[in-house]
Amino acid sequence: MKKLLLLFIFFGLFSCTESDKEQFEPEQPEQLDIVTDVYGVQYPSLDPSVIYCGPGQGAKMCRFLNKYDETIWADTENYYSDFSDIKFSSFTGHPFFISFFNFDSTVSYCEGWKKGETTYDGMKWNINFKRDQEDVLWFDYEYYGSSTEIEYTITYKYEVIDGLLHFSSTDGKTFIFHPSQRNYSKDIVETDEIILLKGCIFY
Repeated sequence: MKKLLLLFIFFGLFSCTESDKEQFEPEQPEQLDIVTDVYGVQYPSLDPSVIYCGPGQGAKMCRFLNKYDETIWADTENYYSDFSDIKFSSFTGHPFFISFFNFDSTVSYCEGWKKGETTYDGMKWNINFKRDQEDVLWFDYEYYGSSTEIEYTITYKYEVIDGLLHFSSTDGKTFIFHPSQRNYSKDIVETDEIILLKGCIFY
């Protein structure tokens, strides 16, 4: 009888331990080093260090940030807006995927954003990519400010249509950017002062 009672207690403890383990076991991290197409299909046999976007690869292998890496765009119709010029990057050599330029004859500004959480001057935000396809890039900008809770979220969308970059956001902003031929060298830009803020990609 004692043996049966001990066996019952042992199995009871074992089952509780296993269920607790399943409940509190952390989620497995994403396989960031596996080539994945824009539809989420993984290709374990492909080399993750290679950019699969070009002739013969098909649109499903092309990401916006790879296709438009190092491209610069200007809002020619509203040139002195907050988003007068922008530049995309595919993270090669630095963590920032987009730089914003605001040029003026007296003082010009440049700053950039990176994917994930960022804290700058005590203010915190997080950028989540929602879609990174051949001609479309969507991401959420989650603003925390100085608090621990998200104060607001804005979704940004960039889409290239007929050679023009269309921008829209859930807070009502819309712009159309043209490919820029401007020389973005700090020594060439005609301005009295250039202020480089966090994340600026400026040559």
